[in-house]
Amino acid sequence: MIKNFVKQQIEKRKYIRHPTEISVEYRISGEEGVKIDTTKDISFGGLCFKGQTYIEPGTTLKLKFPSIHTEYEVTGRVVWCSRKKEHVEMGLEFLDENEAYRAQLIEEISYLKSRQQEGFDANS
Repeated sequence: MIKNFVKQQIEKRKYIRHPTEISVEYRISGEEGVKIDTTKDISFGGLCFKGQTYIEPGTTLKLKFPSIHTEYEVTGRVVWCSRKKEHVEMGLEFLDENEAYRAQLIEEISYLKSRQQEGFDANS
């Protein structure tokens, strides 16, 4: 237990996390229902998002980012899940390097999207 916690702390610092709030659609692998929540941050290795339902660590999820690309799907595994007052937060790791590379693209697009919004707000 302590060994896993230390490993998680080291991995937290492995990649730079970028705060970003984008819509994420996800479903538990093998199940039909789709949930929609919001990311909290994203990195090359995974992401953190706010959800409504506790999901057991180790669970595999299929995720889509409809505001960026409606067809792109990434697979990840829940590493941790923490109950908050009005929601849960969960950390997800991407399962293979190709998906991690794609996540970096999502990260870059999110950054560009936020910069565009800042420019739009400045011109209003």
